[in-house]
Amino acid sequence: MIRHLISVVSASLILSMPTYANDSAAVMEAGGLRLVRDVPVEIVSEELYLSRSRIEVSYVFRAADDQGASTLVAFPLPDYDLAWHGPEVLGGRGETVQSRSAFRVWADGVELFPQLEVKAMRNGIDVTQSLANNGVPVGSLDYDAIMASLRSVPMGAREWFEQADIVHWYGNNEPEPRWTLKASYYWAQTFPPGRDVHVRHSYTPINGAFFINNAAQPGFDPAGYCMSEAEKAGLRNRLAGSENGAVLATQVRYVLVTGKNWQGPIGRFKLIVDKENPNDMVSLCVDGLKKISPTRFEKTVRDFVPQSDLDALFISAGP
Repeated sequence: MIRHLISVVSASLILSMPTYANDSAAVMEAGGLRLVRDVPVEIVSEELYLSRSRIEVSYVFRAADDQGASTLVAFPLPDYDLAWHGPEVLGGRGETVQSRSAFRVWADGVELFPQLEVKAMRNGIDVTQSLANNGVPVGSLDYDAIMASLRSVPMGAREWFEQADIVHWYGNNEPEPRWTLKASYYWAQTFPPGRDVHVRHSYTPINGAFFINNAAQPGFDPAGYCMSEAEKAGLRNRLAGSENGAVLATQVRYVLVTGKNWQGPIGRFKLIVDKENPNDMVSLCVDGLKKISPTRFEKTVRDFVPQSDLDALFISAGP
């Protein structure tokens, strides 16, 4: 017998409006997805491959009792702050969170087709509907489309957006969006008793990219990536040898702590970090990573309980 944690999800509860994470059990409610704990399912193993261009995760799940369970499984992406990202980071014409992430998921070798929920948040308040009501494409990463929609917002609505600190207009300059996108994929998943369930997913991370022109520049904290003294010296050498006096850094975030929402620790967790180019640098706060090739680093942990998310910094060797 399968225990149904969620049997019916009303369409009226699904808010179908428009930095990636561990899968996590979830329920759908009027406020959107809410992650839940103590689902009677455990993660037998997880293998995470992380690079700047692709993230792939393979799980083995197992029902923790003889009844099994059915639930929604949610995959939250990292927050995407539009106040931070400009046209060089946001997408081109027609790009969306969905097209940029290219998220795909398989269960026991069969591809699933999850739903995507995208919300716009500002100061802890859901402003999705307010933006959508004024023609702003909330799920879009198309910089030109977002700017064009904000330029068309009526004056009365502009005043409200200004007061609510959602958007700022500066005379004839481009408006400044200040909301944060919160997106989650979700799908129904059954975990039968007495049988392992293999879930695999892959996606393209929506990265943050910036230039470093000084190892001590404001806003860049080497300690945030646990850079060693040797790595900081390597960064200074790269800056000294750069024609433009700057290097390109790419930040990849992975939401790992949602793994604690499942029952018990992760039986076997394997992390693979691939910098792709042997001449690039990578730094992240993970002890014990072993270099196994010119580009790949690995670490395996038994009975793993994640205490923090992953934040990796890739520094390009080229211009």
